[in-house]
Amino acid sequence: MDRSSLTNSILYWSSSLTAEQKMLHYTAAFDPLLSDFYWTHEFRGFVEGLLRGSSNLVFLVGLQGVGKTSSLLAFEGYMMGKASVYSWRWGEDYREDWNQIKDLQFLLIDLPDYAAGSRRAMLRDLDEIGELWYESKTSRRVIVVTVQKELFGGHYLFGKGEVFELRPLTTNELVFFYRKKFRSIYPFSEESLRLVARLSRGVFRRFLRYVKLCVEDMLRRGASGIGVGEVGRVVSPAVVGRDMALELSGFLREYEREQAVAAMTTLLRRGGMNQKELAADLGSTPSSLGRLLQKLELRGYVMRVRGERKEMIVKVVES
Repeated sequence: MDRSSLTNSILYWSSSLTAEQKMLHYTAAFDPLLSDFYWTHEFRGFVEGLLRGSSNLVFLVGLQGVGKTSSLLAFEGYMMGKASVYSWRWGEDYREDWNQIKDLQFLLIDLPDYAAGSRRAMLRDLDEIGELWYESKTSRRVIVVTVQKELFGGHYLFGKGEVFELRPLTTNELVFFYRKKFRSIYPFSEESLRLVARLSRGVFRRFLRYVKLCVEDMLRRGASGIGVGEVGRVVSPAVVGRDMALELSGFLREYEREQAVAAMTTLLRRGGMNQKELAADLGSTPSSLGRLLQKLELRGYVMRVRGERKEMIVKVVES
């Protein structure tokens, strides 16, 4: 494939940010989705748990964009011809199709991604799902519900079922997937593609969007490749901050979120810095930055390790 055709293929692929968009492009049902799906250890455990049938209520939890909908579709494709499965995008009136779904073995309910101020809407939706589950308790049906990790908790139903969490992909997994998909890392260098993966924090939807932004920028510049500098400029702290706003809002104030994202993007590009250098780079004081880093460390976003000269080095904990 020539460079122009490969570039177009990358743009086409990276423009499909959701599983629903990917399915619109496919004509052969689930086969392309399954070949385009990364079977992580966690997803395999999720499938094995469903097949064991240890619970008739299962929650699949993950960050926005981590692949919850893709996982349901991949499971549905995997089970095709083996069991009766129905995927249901929440919001449709299931009672209209009740006669079709009441005897199914697996009912997959895909809740939407809710905005930060929409917790009440999510809780109302869970109330309805709770009624459906209660009606199904005497049957063999397994109800699977996707829930975004940022809002997980605060409803009685979460204590009634088994929980599987989809972790973000690692940097190595994202780079491996890209290389396998396009049989090269073009138009990136090894270092720049790894930086895109790190900035995405392992969330596949973000990875796709950042790839698209970088390739579009390359075309505008009339360049033939994408280096680390270009990635740092295009995938700016403002871009990363918008994607991380919801997950950070649970424990950081708005002004802290901006500094947290600036600190993490700087560390991801530099590979690690001592606290004094990082504070100077961000225009902050070591003491103020220290309080913020402590919050991020408690949540598993950064870690402090002893450097070669015995000073404490701050690094981002990669997914």
